[in-house]
Amino acid sequence: MADKKSKLTLVELNKADLAKGRHVLIVESPESRRAVSLNVNVFSMGRHPNNDLILNDPLASRHHATVAWMRYTDDRLKSDYSYWIIDGKGKRKRSRNGIIVNGKKKSLHRLTSGDTVHIGNNIKISYSYIAYSTDNSQFLNYCNEEKAEYNPIFTNDKSYKETAIVDDPGFIEDTIVKD
Repeated sequence: MADKKSKLTLVELNKADLAKGRHVLIVESPESRRAVSLNVNVFSMGRHPNNDLILNDPLASRHHATVAWMRYTDDRLKSDYSYWIIDGKGKRKRSRNGIIVNGKKKSLHRLTSGDTVHIGNNIKISYSYIAYSTDNSQFLNYCNEEKAEYNPIFTNDKSYKETAIVDDPGFIEDTIVKD
């Protein structure tokens, strides 16, 4: 009898998967910090302008990594759907410098909330899954493709442009005008 092996298969991401919550990448670089909502089957990252996420790092390859929605089937025929990060375009087309996931160099990794991926010297990507609930529904709607307008729950007309952060508490006491 042949031994059945575990198997990864690229599958379609459907609306029911998105209704449960959002898969979010927080991408940090020296230039910016941004959130990217994953809502496609295949998401590419690298220096080349045709990628979904363009990475500005000299150690990043033209096509450095791929995030793909995949079905994992184990030898007991149990299936699991999740995003996986792949070094380069896969087995035969890896990136030059690889990806570091949670401190270890990997070529393939199933993403779970809290995972961090380092690319080159300057790119840090954090993965989070945010389950849909009434507490975060406004944020998740904001992450939709339609870019729904974000309206804060509390509205006030305060301006924070003049807010200063002071490390020395003595400075505050010296600047308070006393009657």
